Amino acid sequence: MLYLIHGDQLEASRAKLMDLKSEATGKEIRELIGTKLNETDLIQALESSSLFGGDTMVVIEQFLGSAKKREKAFTTTLKRILEASNAVDVVLYEEKEIEKTTVAKLGSAAKFSLHKTPVIIFQFLDCIRPGNEKEMVTLFTTLMDTEVPEIVFALMVRRVRQLIQLLDSVSPKGLADWQKARLTTQARHFTMDELVAMHESLLRVDIAIKSSSSPFSLRQQIEQILVSI
Repeated sequence: MLYLIHGDQLEASRAKLMDLKSEATGKEIRELIGTKLNETDLIQALESSSLFGGDTMVVIEQFLGSAKKREKAFTTTLKRILEASNAVDVVLYEEKEIEKTTVAKLGSAAKFSLHKTPVIIFQFLDCIRPGNEKEMVTLFTTLMDTEVPEIVFALMVRRVRQLIQLLDSVSPKGLADWQKARLTTQARHFTMDELVAMHESLLRVDIAIKSSSSPFSLRQQIEQILVSI
């Protein structure tokens, strides 16, 4: 069986991957990094017998997303993976949404699991800036109708770290040019001291939640940070 888990909502996609691994009772799990994949390692993972005499599950991360960097070998490698998936479980895991044309190459028998961050989350993250309390709180309240605060909190931490880097003239990894331009504009609404203070507040919340040392819920603590910006 062939599985594809993809999308930029990493907490959810990782949880799905862990679920598949947990369900693979009695199977030997072999993991490969797609960006460093070579034919020898792939053949050994897909075709060699399990040391424990049972079935295998092969997990390949970041293979499809790096296809353009090695177009010549991609078709041959994908064909080998598809053929092997008739005999063993193969899980392709990607930290972004894969294009429909590439997904179609996996065939209709494959199982797909897309975990995509809702647009409203990006709208919320983009509106975080001093003097914008009403919009921030309104969007956050709306988000809480469909999302868990843990995911929003993790994305807030990542966004604040990106803003700190950009304000310090450092380009965060994984940002497209248009994303970098948008976040750079957002960063200029802050001073470095304000961003560092917000990051410290988020760190204190993280510690409080993990140690159960705060009487407030995570949602309440996020709201407190928003009104203090």
